[in-house]
Formats: sequence, C-alpha cells, structure tokens
Amino acid sequence: MEVLLIGEAKLKIILTEEEVRRYKLDVSEPLKDTARVRRALWSILEVARGKVSFDPTGDKVLIQLYPTKSGCEMFVTKLGILSRESAKLVTGSDRITLLTKRKRLYRFENKADLLCAVRAIKKHPSAVLPRGDVFVGQGSYILSVEEYGRGDELPEFASLAEFGEQLSADASNYVEEHLCRITNGDAITRLSALV
Repeated sequence: MEVLLIGEAKLKIILTEEEVRRYKLDVSEPLKDTARVRRALWSILEVARGKVSFDPTGDKVLIQLYPTKSGCEMFVTKLGILSRESAKLVTGSDRITLLTKRKRLYRFENKADLLCAVRAIKKHPSAVLPRGDVFVGQGSYILSVEEYGRGDELPEFASLAEFGEQLSADASNYVEEHLCRITNGDAITRLSALV
C-alpha cells in the first residue's frame, strides 16, 4: 500500500490487486454501502494513518475509489475543510456515501445486560467484533465501542440501547478519568467467548 498526503485534509492511497482482494473490495462496479465495506475502508485508513500524519477519526470523510490495471486508487477527503455550501452539495448527493468512525459509550446496570449487548454485537450482520473497552464504577458497567457509520445516522450497533443506556460523547473523558478500565481494546472479543 502506497500512501501519499495531499495537503492536511486529503490523502491518496494506492492499493495493489492483492490488497484489493484482501480487503474484499470489488472495484469493478460501484461499492455497495454495507457494514463490511465501511469496516474494510476504515481498516485501510488505519493502515494509512500509521504511514502518514492523517487522522480522519471523528470527521466525515469522502472516499473515492478508482480501479486501475494493478488494483485501485483511493482518494480520501476530510469534509470538515469544505465550506458549508460545498459540504451540503456533497452530503446531499444520492451517489455518495459518507463514512464516520466514532466511539460510543453504553452504560449497563449489571453484567448480565452487558453480556446481552455483547451477544447482540456478535450476531450483528457485519460479522465483525469491533474494538471496545469495559469500565467499571459507580455500580454499573460502561462499554466503549468503535462504531462505523454513514454520517450522522443511527449507531451501527443501535440494538445495544435495548440493554443499556447510550451515553453522550461528552461522557468519554469522565469515564476514562474516573472509572476503572478492565480491558484494553479487546473487551468484545474477550466477552464474546462467554456468550
């Protein structure tokens, strides 16, 4: 994978044919917007982030894929740099899918509810166990989970709200500073073995 930084808000990624297959991207036709495709694209962005100083986390990004003879070229643009009018044009198009990645927090009253939530993640159509952490404190469990989406729509794992309460994004700092972290990014993988 070759990664080129084009300014502070644009990135060009060149994928070989083998890498396109590894990420299960069919670039011969327009990509279908599925949880699996969104996760594949974010995985590519994570690798790219390790190579250059470009962090799209928390921002909406526009991803354009162009097939080449030897794989594909991927252009990534952070939309936060666009004027309000330009951003509306981009986000209003029915031919564009926006990608977001954010950490969401869910509070559960007891371990049984937490395990039910993990079971729901395990049964999710994306068939991916996301990164996540569990915090304990003040008589409850907090699950922090990485969710990938298409913009400002419902959370990827919206069913977790059936078992607990979704907390605001502002709660993240408080949770990390005042509660006890009992996992290190692998909470869902570890807990899924119990359900």
